[in-house]
Amino acid sequence: MDTGHRDPAATIREFHAHVYFTAETRASAVALRDRLAGLAGGRLVLHSVADGPRGPHVLPMFGVDIPKPDLPEVLGFLMLNHGSHSVLIHPVTGDELLDHTHHALWLGRREPLDLERLR
Repeated sequence: MDTGHRDPAATIREFHAHVYFTAETRASAVALRDRLAGLAGGRLVLHSVADGPRGPHVLPMFGVDIPKPDLPEVLGFLMLNHGSHSVLIHPVTGDELLDHTHHALWLGRREPLDLERLR
């Protein structure tokens, strides 16, 4: 019997995290980024710090590409250490709109996104 459920092992390629900051919290965001660089055996891809909009992200942020096996370690670290930063974590399934909305997980406050850039 088909339940209509999607298989995450077959559907999710990796995960992305986006850590948002303000001018006042930029230094702590950079420090958090530096700490993330030491996780997961160096397998994370840390993107540059964006001080303005990038893609659908209207606030300053940096992104992290997280291989599937490393999600528990990175998620736990971010849950305990995100401080005042909002963090969007989402799967990469090939549907960017759903990944950034319906499939998304937020730590801290939910931040606005420019969803038109994902349509």
